[in-house]
Amino acid sequence: MIIFVAICGNLFVTLESNLGKRASVYDEVMKIFSFLADLTLSKVELQRGVELLMQEYPEDVNQNLTEELFHLSIYVRQTHKPSKNSPLSHTDLYQIIFKENIQVAFPNVESILRLFLSLIVTNCTGERTFSRLKNIKNQLRSTMTRTRLSSLSILCVENETFRKIDFDELIEEFCVKKFRKKFF
Repeated sequence: MIIFVAICGNLFVTLESNLGKRASVYDEVMKIFSFLADLTLSKVELQRGVELLMQEYPEDVNQNLTEELFHLSIYVRQTHKPSKNSPLSHTDLYQIIFKENIQVAFPNVESILRLFLSLIVTNCTGERTFSRLKNIKNQLRSTMTRTRLSSLSILCVENETFRKIDFDELIEEFCVKKFRKKFF
């Protein structure tokens, strides 16, 4: 029982430190991108936010971003009238740009919002893929050959392609090729 408590204690300490590290990284990302959804900022404040963003992503940020953000904030305030109680999120802004087909008017804002919205998803997807691979390895390590384990890992990583396969058709093909009865 004492060993179990010690193991659980170590597990919780490790979990807490890992979650703390991830939370701090996400906080840093939010600091960099938070100005995008604030529709009350002046041009000078927007420029400061864009400069901070340019330091982190110099190849992705265009100088026209400040102007586009300023005009987008005016447009959204006039057409959608967001309240202080329920401000718009980054996702809301991205959806407004696409639903109203104004990507051409705000191409830099659209690309930066797309970058921000895909950062966290990309990170989580990568972590989940590796944790799935780790689970497969741990569960099946003793009972499975290396080739089968590698095949399972590939199926796990190539999840989207795997889901597109029509298994009924695959089973039919297999049955036709392996059918052993001969008709006379």
